[in-house]
Amino acid sequence: MEKLKLAVLMGGSSVERAVSFKSAENMLNALDKNKYDIKAIELPLDKANTEWVQKLIDFRPQMVLSALHGGKGENGAVQGLLRCLDIPYVGSKMFSSAVCMNKQAAKELMDYHHIPVVSGVYIPREDDINAYEQKLALLEYPLIVKPNRGGSSIGISIVNDFAETKAAIENIREKYDDNAVIERYIDGREVTCAVLQTKDGLKVLSVLDINKPSGIFDYEAKYVTKQNAASFTTLPDYMRMMIEDIALKTFKVLKCSGYGCVDMIVQNEQIYVIEVNTLPGMTERSLIPLAAGESGTLGEFLDTLINFEVERHT
Repeated sequence: MEKLKLAVLMGGSSVERAVSFKSAENMLNALDKNKYDIKAIELPLDKANTEWVQKLIDFRPQMVLSALHGGKGENGAVQGLLRCLDIPYVGSKMFSSAVCMNKQAAKELMDYHHIPVVSGVYIPREDDINAYEQKLALLEYPLIVKPNRGGSSIGISIVNDFAETKAAIENIREKYDDNAVIERYIDGREVTCAVLQTKDGLKVLSVLDINKPSGIFDYEAKYVTKQNAASFTTLPDYMRMMIEDIALKTFKVLKCSGYGCVDMIVQNEQIYVIEVNTLPGMTERSLIPLAAGESGTLGEFLDTLINFEVERHT
């Protein structure tokens, strides 16, 4: 049987570069070398260096599997390039990648389609922060401040007054050159719902309870601490079914493809969608491998994703 030529993209110039390498390592270890002729291609830190594109063209893969996180690897730019090169790839396409990477755009689209989201304020980086003091006060502290295009919970802060809010926004502007999304801090139970697209339609892999030692599920909780990042939910069946229904609707509304994680928070039986990850982590500690593990190995899960895309392009 002829092996499928598979390129695995990793690295990139975003702040999630280190996570990308961990995801790629775990994916490469899981892939069946008897089925695939695999070439790992690193996107460099230097954005002007395009040698990786030539390596991709020279290899001529039949499919691309992306371990990129954040930046151009997740915001639709790489997806658009692959589309221009007519190279099939696993996962969400250019439009949904761009929308989901933009938290505010995704929230507005979800809200329009009556998907419950957390109320908040969006502050572009060129705006005067002081002009938003009253709007922020109406949300009621504590609040949570996020980079609009960030991932892996990098740059997120919980703030208790306007002075702390200003400092958090200024940090996002200076360190990440990004706009800020400020939301009510919901002290609730955080969950994620892993969704898989198959030839028979969308299905939920599982609902996971997030184990967060602090007020937010931050980078350390996801990738550093030895405590398990998540476990299969213990919520009542009716709540789990509601979460699954919301996740499937969100996946459809945002036109996602392949697979993804819909992150939510539950408070007093009210469910809010926080964000959608179109390229969720694939490290040994990440949520997708845990969710996939309920019905098989990570390698089998990756086979399912790849086979689905291959069939779509034949």
